[in-house]
Amino acid sequence: MNADRDLLIRCIDLTSLGDDDTPRTVDALCARAAAPVPDRPELNVAAVCVWPRFAGQSRDRLAQTSVRVACATGGFPVPDEPLAQRLAQIRAAVDAGAQEVDVVCNRWLLEDPAAFAFELEATRAAAGGAIWKAILETGALTTDGTRQVCDAAIVAGADFLKTSTGMGAPGATPEAVAILLERIAASDRPVGLKVSGGIRAMGQASGYLDLVRGVLGTAWPTPVTFRIGASALLDALVA
Repeated sequence: MNADRDLLIRCIDLTSLGDDDTPRTVDALCARAAAPVPDRPELNVAAVCVWPRFAGQSRDRLAQTSVRVACATGGFPVPDEPLAQRLAQIRAAVDAGAQEVDVVCNRWLLEDPAAFAFELEATRAAAGGAIWKAILETGALTTDGTRQVCDAAIVAGADFLKTSTGMGAPGATPEAVAILLERIAASDRPVGLKVSGGIRAMGQASGYLDLVRGVLGTAWPTPVTFRIGASALLDALVA
């Protein structure tokens, strides 16, 4: 494998968020995350992303690896529950073993900046020491709305800006990712990027990698700063 393929594999959040997920399917996910390429035992993905009920199981299965455990929580994929309930879900996921939380920003509050900021700050507090990936759902936002959500999430302390849940069209687009990179570059503190939604081919992933390098430098994308939420991509990279 070439260096870019290795890097892309190491930056994947291998995800299973099916309604029919079971402990058995999560065990299989963890096993694949730890050793996605049979003859490359040193190569693994960045994280698994699972429902909170599987956080503890995933931590146990991956305890001897560098693979992290992320949970989609806080009302994922649509934050239509009361805020207190969503915050309790985030805290419960972290208590159960999640090292990272992927949480959808409540973009319906954009017309009330104070309320929007309050929710984001409450999300940061609920996540505690876990990595917080702020999901923007850029496909539902205008260019100005995307910039507004990016800036508010950065101010609130988001560790990553994530394009989308991956559960609706259009998912990630180069145009949206360019805006996220613009705001990350303008930030006065480190912020990561997670590209998610519709990425299934090596060419697509490489295009985003080139875009990142063009804005933030060739050394910037690492598993600490750059993630791809694209489980189907792993099949293409390994093949």
